[in-house]
Amino acid sequence: MLKDVLTAIFSYIGTTTDYFVVLLLLFGKYSTKQDTKLVVLGAYLGNGLLVLTSIIIALVFQQVPEEWLLGLLGIIPIIIGVKGYFSKEDEVEEIEEKLKIIKPDAILWNVLVITFSACGADNMALYIPYFTMLNLQILPIILVLFIIILTAVIVAAYKLVNVPIVKAFFDKQGDLVQLIVYASLGLYVLVEAGTLQHLLLLIY
Repeated sequence: MLKDVLTAIFSYIGTTTDYFVVLLLLFGKYSTKQDTKLVVLGAYLGNGLLVLTSIIIALVFQQVPEEWLLGLLGIIPIIIGVKGYFSKEDEVEEIEEKLKIIKPDAILWNVLVITFSACGADNMALYIPYFTMLNLQILPIILVLFIIILTAVIVAAYKLVNVPIVKAFFDKQGDLVQLIVYASLGLYVLVEAGTLQHLLLLIY
């Protein structure tokens, strides 16, 4: 169980590096007390929907009879991590452009849309393989950990929104952190499911 818990902490912290920058941008745009509450609510709802969707898809994949086949899902986060690291696209600029054109009177909806568009595919590519290999008996513990980490990230973003050096650091190093986390979890899934060992036996 300890291994699953540590993996959950490691993986979720990794997925929040990009989202931390997103929150900085959101808190920067929506700075009144009422607007901030809606940003926080949208962050919880958006991430909750991402996790819930990933769990449902993972439960479907768990019906696959051969566990080593499930491990092939570990290839997906590795590919996304490498792609994100070498990509020349600036996601921060894309989000800033979206914030300029979205409706100012629909903050909650805006936060949900940005959460899904900025983090949805990448996060689910990490969550689904992880939840597929997870013992569902400890799922409540994992979900509580996710909530605690997300809360810490939200509070940190709110407190540091006016510190430019923080945003600059995550802009520069966020992709590297994401690459390390995504590749590590992908390899973990490949090994834990016995996929890597199975493929090596086929080769040799």
